[in-house]
Amino acid sequence: MWDESYMATILRPYQEELKAEIYKRWDEGHKNIMLCLPTGLGKTKTFCSIAKDKAVDSHNKLVTAILVHRKELVQQISLTLAEELIPHNIIAPRPTILGIVAAQRSLFNKQLYNYMAPISVVSVDTLNARVMAHEKWAKSVKLWITDEAAHLLKNNKWGRAIEYFPNAIGLGVTATPQRLDKKGLGRHADGVFDTMVEGPSTKWGIIHGYLCKYKIAVPSSDYQNFLKDAGVGADYTRVAMEQAAHKSHIIGDVVENYIRFAKDKQAILFAPGIETATEMTKKFNDTGIKAVLLTGLSSDSERLEGMISFRKKETKVLLNVDLFDEGLDVPGIECVIHARPTMSLSKFRQMNGRGMRPSADKDFLIIIDHVGNVSRHGYPCADVDWTLDRIIKRRDKINLIRICSNPECNAPYDRTLTECPYCGTEAVKVSREGSGARVPPEQVDGDLYLIDPFTLAEMEAETQLEDPGDVGKRVAKVAGAAAGISAIKNQKARIETQKELADIIALWSGKQKWRGLTDRQIHKKFYLQNDMTITYALSRPRAEMLETMESIKGEI
Repeated sequence: MWDESYMATILRPYQEELKAEIYKRWDEGHKNIMLCLPTGLGKTKTFCSIAKDKAVDSHNKLVTAILVHRKELVQQISLTLAEELIPHNIIAPRPTILGIVAAQRSLFNKQLYNYMAPISVVSVDTLNARVMAHEKWAKSVKLWITDEAAHLLKNNKWGRAIEYFPNAIGLGVTATPQRLDKKGLGRHADGVFDTMVEGPSTKWGIIHGYLCKYKIAVPSSDYQNFLKDAGVGADYTRVAMEQAAHKSHIIGDVVENYIRFAKDKQAILFAPGIETATEMTKKFNDTGIKAVLLTGLSSDSERLEGMISFRKKETKVLLNVDLFDEGLDVPGIECVIHARPTMSLSKFRQMNGRGMRPSADKDFLIIIDHVGNVSRHGYPCADVDWTLDRIIKRRDKINLIRICSNPECNAPYDRTLTECPYCGTEAVKVSREGSGARVPPEQVDGDLYLIDPFTLAEMEAETQLEDPGDVGKRVAKVAGAAAGISAIKNQKARIETQKELADIIALWSGKQKWRGLTDRQIHKKFYLQNDMTITYALSRPRAEMLETMESIKGEI
């Protein structure tokens, strides 16, 4: 059944290193492993290679189940396996199997579907609905692999699906192991994973040519004026997004700005809902730009025709509603249009990731943001400290992205800068006329250069903590000797904590210096991230200094 000639593509060095680390973790006794690898760096090829390795190494005895989180992705995973010339079974309705087999023959001139193969591809919903029919097979599975593993919690349908494999180790893969509800994906939290293996970052992928560079345009839009806030731990509702779309000018804006920033480029557009997406599609076509809309309601044949038309560049704009933000690979994307807002960092990065695969005729990806996603989440290649822990909700921090106020530019840039790096427009204008004018930090994002000398002197004075002996005498006079002794002890602890915090801030500042920031920009960044100046941070009560210390430690 298994031919050693199978396996077409040689993995990249970092993919081989990730495989080796995953195997090492399994050998160390970790049962379920999370692989975190940015969109476009080859998650699917990596786990398909692992599935092939396990099948060959076990002489066809190690049965593997590859789970996908929705039925649309069964064909994609099957075709990736076929591209690697890996025979596999497909657990799906017969019409779906026949359609995939036809696609395999069309693309690869051979059929890789084999119901006797040790690797099977199945959607979570199909497995949950038909598990009784496949109970014997499920118990024989020794390895399960699931894509978009951020969905997988102990008690949801994805978690229930892997429980059907009591004798298996597991591998979950995702580009963004973070949930909007802040639940943790680790076994110790709300999920099932014992450890996480992290691949290179998006920024690393761009630097080394595995992902393409990008440019961002944030044209003026009135959409956010009509958008109702999402609830805590929730994304924007379809109703709220659609209502904002109809009250705003976004339908015309997306066409106008596609022509302005990305004319004739292959674009994918994320729309807020089917009704709005339908109007946008008509607007594009009426303007002479061939556009096609695909949604969860589109038939298999409609999706296939739409994808083929886009691949052939007959269609210029491919609109979708919650269809391509996860998992689905769409080739040839030169432009990503955000017409759908999201509170989810994962969804934001997944949407941009659809277009970050490099190609010979693409110098860079163009991202057009009409709905404020860049301001909410920052740059697509910003470093993120991924974790399997629950995310502890902290005070909301000010975003480090500023949109240039020049209407001819509208480019996003780092808020620590004092002027737009693209057109030179000043970021903050503060009147310095008149003696003794007070300019508080919050008016200038903590930019010490723009704060008046009197305020600076007051801020500096606040960091000079009172001598413990003086504190003790003062407290003893009011509350007695015992209280004075306690006050001395507490003040000594506060001074010691201040020294520790100052050392940690110095380490953090050194890291920012290494990244190329000036002293002025470092002070601005600290203020923006912590909503306070460095001097204020060093003047607070001990408990609050300890809190700041823990927050900064995570960035060193």
